[in-house]
Amino acid sequence: MPGLRTILVPFNNTQPNAAAIDAAKRIAEAEGAYIEGAYSRQVLPIIAGEGITLPGDYLAAFEEEGRQQAAIAREAFESLIAERGIPLKSLESEGLRAGWTEMMGTGPEGLGEYARVFGISVLHRDLSSGDMDWKSTAEALLFESGRPLLLVSGDVPQTIGKRILVAWNGSTETARALSAARPLLTRSEAVRVLSVDGGMVSGPDVDMITAHLSASGFHAHSKTADSAGATVGQTIVSEAKDFGADLIIKGAFTHSRLRQLVFGGPTSEIFNHAVCPVILCH
Repeated sequence: MPGLRTILVPFNNTQPNAAAIDAAKRIAEAEGAYIEGAYSRQVLPIIAGEGITLPGDYLAAFEEEGRQQAAIAREAFESLIAERGIPLKSLESEGLRAGWTEMMGTGPEGLGEYARVFGISVLHRDLSSGDMDWKSTAEALLFESGRPLLLVSGDVPQTIGKRILVAWNGSTETARALSAARPLLTRSEAVRVLSVDGGMVSGPDVDMITAHLSASGFHAHSKTADSAGATVGQTIVSEAKDFGADLIIKGAFTHSRLRQLVFGGPTSEIFNHAVCPVILCH
């Protein structure tokens, strides 16, 4: 699958989970792609100010805790990939394989920068625990990497990309997402290109992009949905369920990130409510 043969599964001071590994494997196994787990260890922030010091034993304990958490994360990652029959091999090897890297103190932004060399990143969105750290990692991957991000929740479907809903709004961001997901489109069985009344920006309409997808050999059809009092994001999530989609493709933050954080928006709603995996690009 050209373009998606290297897959990053990042962990920003969090432990690996089965959902992210399963989703990465779904994408990787058809073409023998490389999956890399990347763990970012936290460091204490430097506090500027006269007379502010931290005890040496506290610093040592913090460092040791970081080493232990990184070791636990690596063991969990290697156990998960072994359970799924994925061998540990180098990037330069061939076939379905996985590797591990550890980063010190880079945080979400460092993971976003590192993701620039991969075809796609896969991130688990944890909606059950109330932990919102995944959102800062997701935004860093979107804004810093220039690469697509696949967001998954706890239940990963058996297929990813057989029935695809393209949330088309005419934007540059959605065009990028569609282009980035093209390797998955080639394996799809049905593609619905959805536009929502009130959700379009200046750009090609839904019929035009659908015609171009059909001319490229994809099984695409268009639909324009009336939001009927719901928001654009709610309508996209509802239409994906009705279509039986196992993947949504969408541009991220067509409107400013600040505006969406304050007022909400389709990207924020899909972050929180989409049931199936979502490929996003900014």
